Amino acid sequence: MKKALATLAIAGAAATSVLALAPAASADSCVRTSLNTGYRSYWNTAYKSSTSGCHDLNVVMASAPGGDSGDYYAGMYVNSSGNWTFGSRGYVWIPNGTYAVDKYVLVSDLSGGREFGVAAYNNIGGAVTIAH
Repeated sequence: MKKALATLAIAGAAATSVLALAPAASADSCVRTSLNTGYRSYWNTAYKSSTSGCHDLNVVMASAPGGDSGDYYAGMYVNSSGNWTFGSRGYVWIPNGTYAVDKYVLVSDLSGGREFGVAAYNNIGGAVTIAH
């Protein structure tokens, strides 16, 4: 009986370990694109990957210019009507640094092939890397 319980405990721990690794494996399959931020608008743009494991626009690196410690960033994308629009999350404060996928999501569930950019609230010409 004790051996059966020990075996079940080991199997449960192994299954939990595999499940815990699944999100990281998905995050590793995200396409990463570096962009410069515009002042309350996009500066340059990219297209959401159709083959990536990511469904969102995630900031994984941010660098505000001029010695600022961070900035407010917003995702922008071309909607189904062909117009540029801000993501529903609006501006999100992100300190300078690098981050795990899903820590700072600017736009959720953006479909593949959509054009997107990133706006900064206070500065122009900052740098961000987007996992998408």
